[in-house]
Amino acid sequence: MASSTIYHARSISLPSRPHPVAEQLDEQLSRLRSSQSTSTSSSVSHSLNGLTDLYTSVDEFLQLPLNQQTLSHNQNTIDQVLDASLRLLDICSASRDALQQSRESLQDVQSALRRRCSGELSITSEAIKYLNTRRSVKKAIKKCLKNIKPTTEVKDEAHATVCLLKDVQATTTDSLKSLVSYIVGSKKNGWSVVAKLINKNNNQVETSSVFDDVDAALNSLISQKKSGISSSQIENLTTQILKLETEIQDIDEALESLFRHLVKTRATLLNIISY
Repeated sequence: MASSTIYHARSISLPSRPHPVAEQLDEQLSRLRSSQSTSTSSSVSHSLNGLTDLYTSVDEFLQLPLNQQTLSHNQNTIDQVLDASLRLLDICSASRDALQQSRESLQDVQSALRRRCSGELSITSEAIKYLNTRRSVKKAIKKCLKNIKPTTEVKDEAHATVCLLKDVQATTTDSLKSLVSYIVGSKKNGWSVVAKLINKNNNQVETSSVFDDVDAALNSLISQKKSGISSSQIENLTTQILKLETEIQDIDEALESLFRHLVKTRATLLNIISY
């Protein structure tokens, strides 16, 4: 996904001989930004894993005495960073809730598939329930996205530590927006309002999502209720659901890991300013 945040035009201004951890953070940020042009299964998973590695480095960065001293003397700016950290945690929580709701509804569809008898498929109510769940997910994500505020740029380059933390948060926000875009799916499936919030002022390529595939397959089955459903359609739907379940599991595990790192980073910042 193309970033909506204005980043620094050059690398972050660090001391003439920056600590290796700071250099590592700068490199990780560059890699994550370069991977935000698409929202596919592989790119989303790669981005989430990259964020986990990024926050591992952030934790090391925050343990450096000089950085702790700098942060302790910038209370107002750190308050902004802490506020932003809450919004990131909210996005993670909303995404995990969306995944959990989708997983539970998918299980109902699978149960209906297993109950089919004599070639007759009676999954209309379960399909409608799943698609309604998707609409609920859209509303929850829409509410969450409205609370996202642009990350303000630190103009005083003497505070490079704060500047770096804000760049980390901006990159995290954009990566999570890419995740949300993947979960929500494309505009073609009725998610135009959410897509507009996600892609505002961006030129994002069209999302490729297994969520889209399952939505389309279930909509197709509902529309063909009277004309009958072929065995190939049943097989295709079963395959797509299994694939989506695997992706939900992988994404949820990555989100859980990222959530723990975000909580740890926030706790470290709170400890630093309380000294």
